This record gives sequence, C-alpha cells and structure tokens, in this order.
Amino acid sequence: MLAEDSFSGSAEAESRALIQQMSQSLGLLRVAFDSTGEAMLIVDESSAVRWANQQAADLWGGGITLQMVGRPLSALLQFHHLDRSPLEDEEPSHPLQQALSAEGRSSYLIQALSAPATEKMQLITRSVSWRQIMQMDQSFVLLIFRDLEPLEKALARQRQFINNLAHELRTPLAIITGNLHRMRRKKQFSGNIQQSLSDATEETQRIGALVDNLLLLSELDTDYRRWTLQIDSLMNFVDRWIVMLNPESRGLLHIVTVNESDDYRVQLDQDAFHLILDNLLNNSRRFCRSQPSIEIRLVQTVSQILLQFIDDGPGINNDDHCVAVFERFNRIEEHRNADMTDGSGLGLPLVKSLMEGMGGSVSCSSAKEQIGVGRQGLVVTLYFPRHKSSLGMKSSI
Repeated sequence: MLAEDSFSGSAEAESRALIQQMSQSLGLLRVAFDSTGEAMLIVDESSAVRWANQQAADLWGGGITLQMVGRPLSALLQFHHLDRSPLEDEEPSHPLQQALSAEGRSSYLIQALSAPATEKMQLITRSVSWRQIMQMDQSFVLLIFRDLEPLEKALARQRQFINNLAHELRTPLAIITGNLHRMRRKKQFSGNIQQSLSDATEETQRIGALVDNLLLLSELDTDYRRWTLQIDSLMNFVDRWIVMLNPESRGLLHIVTVNESDDYRVQLDQDAFHLILDNLLNNSRRFCRSQPSIEIRLVQTVSQILLQFIDDGPGINNDDHCVAVFERFNRIEEHRNADMTDGSGLGLPLVKSLMEGMGGSVSCSSAKEQIGVGRQGLVVTLYFPRHKSSLGMKSSI
C-alpha cells in the first residue's frame, strides 16, 4: 500500500511538473505572438474566432482578446476587394475559402465591424496570409495580417494616381467627342473641315483607348484585377470572339486546327482573352495592307496549348524587335500602314500582361521561321497551360 501511495504521489508530481512546463511554454508562446508586429487570428470550422493575439485585439477587439474569442469572424471583420467592393464569406477569393485548398497570401481592404460608429467606415489595407492547421482531429485556419511593404504601398499609390488621372480625363474626352459628333452632322462645313473633324474624332477615341489601357495595365501591375476564369475548349473561346466581330473582320480570319480530335481545354478569363485577340487583330491591321489575311492556328503539346495568330504583313526580321514589341510605348514604325492612325505602343505589352496574369505567356517571330521560306508575316504565339482535365489526352506534336 505504501509503495502504491509513493508511486501515485510520484506520478502526480510529474504531471504537475509537466503541466507547469506546458503552461510556461504556452505563456512564452503567447508573449512571442503578442510581441510580433502582425495581427493573428485562429478560426475554427464554423468560422468562429478561437484565439487572437494582442495586435488583433488592438485593431478589432477594443484591446481585449477575450472580446473576440468565440465570436464569428464575420461579426468582427468585413473583407473588401481592393476596388472597395465587399467580399462575401462564400466567395472563392475569401481567405477562409481559399484556406480549404491551399495556403496563400493576398491583399484586402478590411473594415472593423466592432469599432465605434465613427471608425466603422474606415478601411485599412492589409496583406493576409492563411494556412490550415490540424489539432486533435479538428481543422483550424491561421490568419496573419501584416502591413503592406514599401513596394506594395508604392504600387497602391501608383494605381490610385492612374485611377484619378483616368477619371479626370474621361469627362472632358466625352464632352469633346460629343461636340465633334454634333459638328460632323452639320452640312455647312466643307469637305476639308469635315475631314479635320473626322481626324480629331479618331484622335480623341485613341486617347480614350490609351487611358483605358493605362488603367488596365495598372490593375495588372498591382494585382488589382479580378479574374473570372472559365474552363472550356480554346476553340470555343475563339468562336465566341469571332461571333462578336463585324462581317468585314470575320472575313479576314481563317481557323486551322492541327488535329481535329484534340480537346484544347484551357482555363482562362474570356473577357481578357477576347481583348488579347482584339489587340492582335488591330496590330495586324496597322502593319498589313488594307485587307490582311489572318490565320489562327491551334496546336496542342504535352503540357501546353498554343494559339498562333499569323498575318501576311511585312513581319519582323530582327530578333531584338521581337522582344521590343512587348515593351510599353515602344513602337516599330517600319512598314506601318499609312492609312491607320498611330498606335499607343501599349497593344502587345497589354497582351503580354494579360497572358501572364492568366498563367500563360506570349512570343513573336517571323512567319518565315515558323512556317517556311517564302511565307511573309508575323506570328504571335499564345501559350496556355493545358487544363488538368485534358492532360491524359494525346498531343498534336
């Protein structure tokens, strides 16, 4: 009996020592979390906050961590897209939704719902990291909120400047365009004046397109663009673009598929893809004769699907020019169609940025290199990753 009591007392002492060590470790861990400059939250499967460090409490809990524990995250914080539109809890881009598939990081505007009424409308920008953690067969999400890096802040200021500039320019451009259209409808002006009015209208429209392209490039540079990705055959995406063209433009196109049985399944943003094709078509019109012949060729490899946009213009024979055409505001005026207005130098750079934003890439070469001797023209090749649903199928080359 004495031996049993001795053993029991020893086990109890060891348990107390272990509990004390664990308590000390947890205390040190809490001090470490509270001393960091980043706000942290742990959220359970029901989206309720289970733990918060002091930085999170200072921002969203009135300085008291216990006021946050047990409350739904949606009752404490409202996430917003960087364009200030609210982010619903069920949206795929919400951190808690993204954490279900993989860890990651993105920037959001965050509104404190538990703040005083005078502060509730304030939105702060934070870079949010998320990671799923398992504990005792339960799933939790660790959210880490940090301030933006200096470079990120500079990019945000750049985008705000472009936004303000676009807003200030669009109104006067719309007024000028409207007045020019009204003047062109008047019959008392001579032919020379009518031509001048037509030229002025074209230039005004070109400036408007330049403003739109600058705004879009700014969104792509700062990762502000919201992509709407769809999975479909690349041929179907091309067909839907062709339907929207006018009959004259449709008559310029010839579609070639290397293998009719190939699937060509990709994931892309249809609006962005159609804008890419619009820019390629405008580029061909600018450098080819008045009625260019354009071939769109689809090729499938083991890991990629290629779309080759081939015109019959003068092409590019200088390898350096093939790189330079994707640089912003860089215009190669050699062989340009004199009947077309000057380009902005943003068409192909925009194609490059849009392709990279969708996980693809782009290159250009002369038709002579790609197709063979005697063929004149430019080949712009778009490279799309094959979607996983078609990776088991054979390739064309």
